[in-house]
Amino acid sequence: MKIYYDQSPMGFGKTQNAINSITSRKCNVLFITERIESFAELRDRISQSAAKHSTHPTVACVHSGTHRRNISVAREVEALPDHYRSNDHVIVLATHAAMLRSDFSNFSDWEIIVDEVPQFLDFEEKCTHLDHAFFQRFYRLHQLTAGWSIVEATDAGLALTPADIRRDESHNHLATFHGRVLEASREGSKRRVLCNLKDWEGMADREIQWCWASAFSLWELAAFAKVTLLGNRFRSDVGSQISETLNIQSIEWVELPSLKGRRNFQSRRVHISYFSDHRKASRFLFDSEKGRAMLVEIGKRLAQELRGHGHIWTANDQKMATVTPRTSLEIGGLGAAQYISPRQAGTNSHREISHAAIIYSAKASPNLVSLLNVLGIDRSEWERSVEYETILQFATRTSVRDEGNSSPVHLWVFDREQANYLKKYFESLEYVTTTCAKVEDGPVVPSLEMRGPKRPVRTPDEQAEYLAEKRARDAARKRLARERSKMKKAA
Repeated sequence: MKIYYDQSPMGFGKTQNAINSITSRKCNVLFITERIESFAELRDRISQSAAKHSTHPTVACVHSGTHRRNISVAREVEALPDHYRSNDHVIVLATHAAMLRSDFSNFSDWEIIVDEVPQFLDFEEKCTHLDHAFFQRFYRLHQLTAGWSIVEATDAGLALTPADIRRDESHNHLATFHGRVLEASREGSKRRVLCNLKDWEGMADREIQWCWASAFSLWELAAFAKVTLLGNRFRSDVGSQISETLNIQSIEWVELPSLKGRRNFQSRRVHISYFSDHRKASRFLFDSEKGRAMLVEIGKRLAQELRGHGHIWTANDQKMATVTPRTSLEIGGLGAAQYISPRQAGTNSHREISHAAIIYSAKASPNLVSLLNVLGIDRSEWERSVEYETILQFATRTSVRDEGNSSPVHLWVFDREQANYLKKYFESLEYVTTTCAKVEDGPVVPSLEMRGPKRPVRTPDEQAEYLAEKRARDAARKRLARERSKMKKAA
């Protein structure tokens, strides 16, 4: 299998170069992008490029809507070769999520372009101590390693659809999990679903937080006539590394010529400010009482700094949470109208903006660290690809990607390591002069404290270690009690 990849720096036109290629010739292409929100912009860029090349491709989109479910989107993607069998120039837009769910065995006459690197990993953590009977009935486990098992559907599970799960308010949070297990249980499927329980009884302890994971192999794209991947530092991205752990044969990698140097950028200055010297951004910090108060103060400071400037900002915004880093920053004064989600790959919509704030964290949890160890991937690689690269993607949505703009760019991040990652990237661009400094007289960042007395939630490995230590302590206590009893009798 041969895969072409372009890992030119951000802002140098990887997406546009690919669009020019597929609009200048007759071909059937599945164009994969990260977000549904970027479809409209991509359609406009495709139309403009086609007009320049005097071509007339059919352009369509496949995505989930209020009337669809993820499983039906995958089936719609899979039907594309038959639907467009009479067309000789088709460009269909779909999302990373749709790609990771679809079977491409009938796409031998099609090409696929994947814009930016998907994470290639579904991963969720669950506390389901009352659900042992449910999992026992619908799923079976086959031990893979000492701490991980393969999940398959039982006959009863195969008869249960994801729609059935979604309609059950007690179990609708398992819809994605069930869909993945059904995919993995299909005959000939290359997908596997893993969980870090050796048996379902293990979830019965209310202190256990278990997890499940499913990864996508690039070999699932083998049917395409041509596979092209676009992504800054693609070969070192953790998504690429995760996918490679599942490769059934070696892949022939063909790096496309870098676009660096093809655009004449104006010289410009980028200044990066950060709030914390020693404490890294983390969910534990942002969710703590002192951390929330700190974020409110950061919001006040940023609102003051950004007043009068066109700007964008982002922060973690967990679903179903009442108070999030985003809401804390908004309480401080950052405007909701300027907020956009952290992942903005592929868009040029903000290239006139020269001020951006990114208060974001994506550290690996203990369960995820355990999975990465099984896959042979260092946790620092995850944090670099998932946290630092997301921050970099957001920062490069600004005017720094506009070759004709020489305005100074001002960026704010939370900690010094995030700032240094941005600084190192921008210093690699010949046209950028980069400076970096801590915010003067900024809000106080709470020092690291021991966790309070709230009920512990442990991974299965942590729980096993805790119980082993508890048994050892109990045995030592009983042994000491027996020795004391003997001494008393002897006296």
